[in-house]
Formats: sequence, C-alpha cells, structure tokens
Amino acid sequence: MATADTVPCNLCGGGDAAVVFEAGVAQVNRIVRCRRCGLMYANPRSRVPDCVAIEQYDPAFDRQVRTNARPRFEKERLQVRDYADTRAFLNRLYPRRGQLVEVGCGMGFLLAEFRRDGWDVLGVEPNRGFCDFAAEEHGIRAVPATLEDAGLPAESADVVVLLHVIEHVPDPLGTLRAIHRVLKPGGHLVLETPRYDSLMFRLLGRRERSVSCDGHIYFFTSATLRNLYEKAGFTTVALKYVGRSLSLERLAWNVGVMSKSRTVQKALDTVSSRFGFNSVKLRLNMRDMQRVYVRKPLTTANGHGPAG
Repeated sequence: MATADTVPCNLCGGGDAAVVFEAGVAQVNRIVRCRRCGLMYANPRSRVPDCVAIEQYDPAFDRQVRTNARPRFEKERLQVRDYADTRAFLNRLYPRRGQLVEVGCGMGFLLAEFRRDGWDVLGVEPNRGFCDFAAEEHGIRAVPATLEDAGLPAESADVVVLLHVIEHVPDPLGTLRAIHRVLKPGGHLVLETPRYDSLMFRLLGRRERSVSCDGHIYFFTSATLRNLYEKAGFTTVALKYVGRSLSLERLAWNVGVMSKSRTVQKALDTVSSRFGFNSVKLRLNMRDMQRVYVRKPLTTANGHGPAG
C-alpha cells in the first residue's frame, strides 16, 4: 500500500470521527472513534490488512515450522485448551455434530480437537503454508483463501468459528455477512475478539496490548460488536469475557510491547531466553476479550423461510 487509505465507518457508514490516538502513539495507524455509532477503527490505514499480508508468508515454512515459526506454533497449540468450554457448549447444541468451519484456522490445532469430538471440519486460511501444515500434521483440509474467496456453498455449515480474526479484516461487516450466507438457518457463529470497554483499556490506554498490535484495525466494545453482528443478521445466544493461555515468554514479550521501549523489550527478551520463560505456562483472564455465541435465525425478517 503506497499511501494511507482512508475508510468510512464500517458499522454506520459515517465519515465523522474523533481521533483517539494519533499514528505512532498506540500503533502504526491513527485510531479514531465514529461520532455517530462509537465504532473505533484505524483510519487512515498505513499498511495492507493482515489477510493480504499473511499470503506473503513462506509457503514452505511448514517443513521447519517448529523452528522457523516456533512462537506461532506454540501459541496455537497451547491455546487450544482455552476453547474446551466452547467445544462442550457446541457439542450440547449439536449432539449429532455436523459441518464446522473455522475461518482463520492457522495451523489447524483447534480444528483437530473439534474433529475428535465428531465434527466434520473444514478450515479457511489465507496462507497456503498453514493450510499445507494442517493437511500434513492433522489430515485436515483448509482452503487457502479468505472466506469471501473460498467458494463455500450457501447454507452449508452448521457452525462457523471466527477467533481473533475480525479485528484484522478490512470489512468486518462484509465478513459477517459472508458467514451468514454460509451458515444453515439456525446455525451458530462463535466470535472472539479483544474488547475496549474493559478495565485494562481504561487503565492502560495507548499501552494496552491489543490496541498496540499494528495488525488490529478494528477495536470493538461489547456494544459495537453486538450492533455489527446484528446488522449482519445474527442474534445473541451467549456472551463471555475471557482470557488466554500463554507462556511466561509471551507475557514478557507483551509487557515489552506495552512499555513502548525497545530497550525494555530487548532486556525482557534476554531475560526470557536466559531463564527459559517459554517452559512456564500461564492462564490469565483480565476480562479483556469477548467471546460471543450468535445464531442465524431460522426464518427471515418477513417471517418466511430462507430463499432456496
């Protein structure tokens, strides 16, 4: 992206926004809040969205994944345990299971657990190397594309899982509408993303970890996320404020990012490596992430069944 792209509000289409953080204060982008609906987003955008950038990752990386992509490999594998309650919840809703699609499935670790539960699973992931790894390591098929380009049939999935993806995509409303199209009537979406009506954001502001991530271009409160998925046609089933599993190495790295100091980051990296922080696993819940279960209605707004 040669020049910064200015975008309207993805929720209400408005163009009047107040600056929350100037570019370079919290992250590379300027962050604004829509004066009409309250959605917070990066505007203008000074880099390509992650769904585009991730396609440029080495497609052959899977052959050395445990070394070349160790942080991501270990992060994905560890955080599978964070979704045990999600699996149990969906298993109760679908005792006979069905078709489950994970959008942004990465290396396929979570999909492998859903398959063990009896689901017919499919991944959608822009990076071909990740898709190859999912196939070779787990025997799971993943389509190397974004959901909008994956060509999935309408009303073909019982469940779609979208975890820490929506904050990265250039058109969240469009992505939610694409999921709505793919889901069967009555089907469910599990959606997880950071939240910015949290105590952590109020206390840390520009230093808050999630707002500091350059790849994040949308920043949802509970209300703006609900308004967005309702606009896409979904209704709320359940909402939880959750945390994540991580290594002490990852926690130290996050603290370095929050410090906004390269000197502190390098010092923490050195200490982490010297004392083996990667071997220490933690689970923290600062209630700074929201996991919402939503449902596609069985009928359309006019009371009739979905068009065939």
